[in-house]
Amino acid sequence: MKNITHDCLGYLARFVFFIIFLTGCKEDNPLFKGDKREYASKADVVRIYTGKNRLQIKFVVPNADLVSAKVFWNDRKDFVEIPINTEAETDTISTIIGPLDEGNYAFEIITSDAHGNTSIPIKVSGQAWGSQYEKSLPNRPVNDIFYENGKALIIWGKADQGLLTEVTYTDMNNLAHTLKVPATADSTLLENLKPGPLTTDIQYRTAFFPELAIDTFFAESKTQPVITGSLKDLAQTKNIFFGSLISYGGGVSDGVIYDASPNGVYTDFCKREFNIGQATWGPSRWSITGPSNFNDVNAVINWSRQQYDKVMAMLIVGPDNYMPSWFTTGNFTPEEMDVMLKNLVAEIMTSNDNKTKVDEWCVANELFNNDGTYRTMKWNDMGWEDDASGLTGSDQINLKHPIFVGKAFRYCREITQALLELRDYGIEHGESSSTYYYKHKAYYQLLKHLLATDTPVDVVGIQAHVWIGDNPTGNFSDLTNTIQKFRQLGLGVYLTELDVAANKVNSQIQPWTPMLADQQKKDYDHYVQAAIAGGIDLISLWGVRDNNDAGWLLNQHPLLLDENYTRKSAYYGLQHALFETK
Repeated sequence: MKNITHDCLGYLARFVFFIIFLTGCKEDNPLFKGDKREYASKADVVRIYTGKNRLQIKFVVPNADLVSAKVFWNDRKDFVEIPINTEAETDTISTIIGPLDEGNYAFEIITSDAHGNTSIPIKVSGQAWGSQYEKSLPNRPVNDIFYENGKALIIWGKADQGLLTEVTYTDMNNLAHTLKVPATADSTLLENLKPGPLTTDIQYRTAFFPELAIDTFFAESKTQPVITGSLKDLAQTKNIFFGSLISYGGGVSDGVIYDASPNGVYTDFCKREFNIGQATWGPSRWSITGPSNFNDVNAVINWSRQQYDKVMAMLIVGPDNYMPSWFTTGNFTPEEMDVMLKNLVAEIMTSNDNKTKVDEWCVANELFNNDGTYRTMKWNDMGWEDDASGLTGSDQINLKHPIFVGKAFRYCREITQALLELRDYGIEHGESSSTYYYKHKAYYQLLKHLLATDTPVDVVGIQAHVWIGDNPTGNFSDLTNTIQKFRQLGLGVYLTELDVAANKVNSQIQPWTPMLADQQKKDYDHYVQAAIAGGIDLISLWGVRDNNDAGWLLNQHPLLLDENYTRKSAYYGLQHALFETK
């Protein structure tokens, strides 16, 4: 019993001594103040800023006693220690944390003072951005690129939040250039751009500086083709011939024989952009007494033969407005007219050896009214023949056909092996709601009749005169379907007189506006895309520049170049169709 009491008293004495000692130590221990634990001042006004695979943390030092701070992350597996300079002019501490994988991070900031005291941890979170974030950033859209003679004009879309866009390209000396395009710029001109056979590539990327970020971020670099090839070269990649009506020139008109355009730009354009040329024969050239004067059309044929892969000529027979007055007002028997037709074919084809120089002849043109009936014309006096198309019911629009049509084709074949074409306007409109629906059906019936009677017709010629905005949806599927329908007859299909003009309003010429120009560009694009989708073989424009022919759509702006030979938006719409359509 004594021993137990003695031991208990001993333990109690030692415990009392420890408490007294500990209490005495608090007075000199910096970890305690009175009876409480002493902490260093904690970081204040903490801000965190995102960066590219890094972060910046800023905080305010509340007093001068702090000597360091530690920033922990990854469950305190990683940290940085930041010395605090108490003599610095600013009380704000900043540090960069990185490199970091892209993602979200939780941080703890613990400060220490000179006495070894540490603060209560301050917890903050932030995000490091990287390649995945940059992949989500949109480049500024490119609305258009217009290339001409080594210069490319980029038309930009809305910049949104982008800071600027860097554009890199190679010049004709193979030197690389990088332009920094501010978000306020609507366009950028690339000078001395090195062209390619069809395209050349530029690269661009848009820079972003997000709010509360320390780095600039870039959208993924995008390669943008700039179309530098000619229209004929673009068309050739799709096995399509491309060209135009070629003017002789003289007077107010420029042409390849008499070219008064500045520095010969008319002829240069024809050489650069086309690989087919189309010559026209006017009715006044046919003489009743002979010989007829075909000198100007022959000159265009000869020039085109030297320059192009294919030469076209139009026309031989058609309505009275294409024929000379001595013919349309004369009195001739059917037999006399038969001889006249045969002689006309022979004269135009043997003149200048055109029978071998011309690859494709428009033999007959514009035979139908819009309701599908045949137009009243002098050639009809040769007589009529029964329909042999094999079509019946509502598909048989006409019970008889003019004899002169088949004879004209056969007389041509007796002299030349060139392709022979039947041409008209509006025949692409095969939908029942169209003004040209019955004309379309009558034209198709005539083709079937000619083929059934072994008439040597080879080509369907769709004139392709289009009014700006006439099809606001841009859906020209009727053209695609018609081309496919004609091709199923075993015939080639051409667009022979393509233009897109501003229609008159209340018989008055419309003022030319940017809105009309933009719609014209879209119409050229969509119409040609539809033709390519249908399998078109050849595209010929109906001229080079507006108002070159005072007798055709004067001041209605139908063509690719304006009156001053400046490329219109229409050029780039057609270019886009030839480049983009698969």
